[in-house]
Amino acid sequence: MKYKHFIPLLILALAGLAVGAIGMVDRLQHGLNPTALGSYIPWGLWVAFYLLFLGLSAGAFLVTIMTYVLGMKQFEHIGPLSAFVVLVALICEVQFILLDLGQWHRALYQFFLTPSFTSLMTWMFVLFMAMLVVYALKTFFLIRGDLVRWSQNPEKGGLRGLYGLLAFGKTEYTSADREKDMHKVHLLAKISLPVGLIFYGTNGAFFAVLLSRPVWNSALTPLLFVVAALLSGGALIAFLTYIFRQRDPLNPDGLCYEDRICLDLGKVILFLLIVFLALEGMQFFVGYQTATIAVVTSLDLIVKGPHWWVFWIVHLLIGSLVPLLLLIFRAKDVKSVALACFLIFITFAAVRYNFVIPDLAVYKLEGLEAAFAHPRLSTDYVPNLNEWLVSLWIISTGLVVMLLGTRFLPIVTENGGTDHA
Repeated sequence: MKYKHFIPLLILALAGLAVGAIGMVDRLQHGLNPTALGSYIPWGLWVAFYLLFLGLSAGAFLVTIMTYVLGMKQFEHIGPLSAFVVLVALICEVQFILLDLGQWHRALYQFFLTPSFTSLMTWMFVLFMAMLVVYALKTFFLIRGDLVRWSQNPEKGGLRGLYGLLAFGKTEYTSADREKDMHKVHLLAKISLPVGLIFYGTNGAFFAVLLSRPVWNSALTPLLFVVAALLSGGALIAFLTYIFRQRDPLNPDGLCYEDRICLDLGKVILFLLIVFLALEGMQFFVGYQTATIAVVTSLDLIVKGPHWWVFWIVHLLIGSLVPLLLLIFRAKDVKSVALACFLIFITFAAVRYNFVIPDLAVYKLEGLEAAFAHPRLSTDYVPNLNEWLVSLWIISTGLVVMLLGTRFLPIVTENGGTDHA
């Protein structure tokens, strides 16, 4: 990647941190009081963003499936990038969910000291830590050879000490070391398959077991979570593969290696998009066919409520129909495929928002809306400024980590993609 956009993007991210810090300080000082959340809608924008980044972390999971299960070895080339993206997404998602918990600091010790293994939330925490460890180790073993080489490279200047520290003082890296590291990567990849599948499924099951939320309470919900995660995470990886591509100096107008990977990923994303839309359509069809008031009212809020445009324009038109047409009719144009993937993952927040809010925004007890009158006892939820500022801060932290990691770590090498395949 040419780093001409590094400084502008870093400045943008740092500005986001500075502006978002206003909301972050307010949140840390006053808890959830500055938010628009209430008793009837205890989950809002932050949970929607948590689910978004949960899905974005599935990019490496998709690459692992294609590489080590389906035998598509060309995707080993983007292994370090996809593994690093998981770490960035996990950093963002854990911030969102901790800040949404209210007394977030309790989670840091209660999960360790008094875990309840009959609770899905405990297993979500256990699986999150497993994902973090697996992909941290995977990233390390994939880039260790480059870290050792960079620590001995005089051109790296003052960063040589940092690379030596990250390489744990190792000064030589032989082919035998490389073989051992790749064996560990393959082992971690195999471990990540069941861990990742259970992790994404458990997050879906957390919503699916809530009997009082009829739209969530479905055996389809965990499956939707897994497919949605693979779709949004895979789209992000495909887009980043295009962004970090390196042109072949001997054939600057032709397709480079990363372009071919992006096109291959585009075919997978097209399949996942069709499956996701089919499952989503099935959810609406079954929901309306039940004629249950709570279910129909929740679905009506999505398709013709105050925020109908989030579903019809942002999700279906911009995030689904346009990418679908691009992936079908411009499947051999790498720019079109990259644009389609960008539209999918950038608009997927609308999918998550429509999943979280409408089922909460329906009174489950007739007459409840007239029984009490208080700003916190209402289902008319709209994210307020504090929630947006905190979200800006968290997303900016992820952008800073992503920029610094891809710029100063051997996540993507200068000679065309990665040197880790």
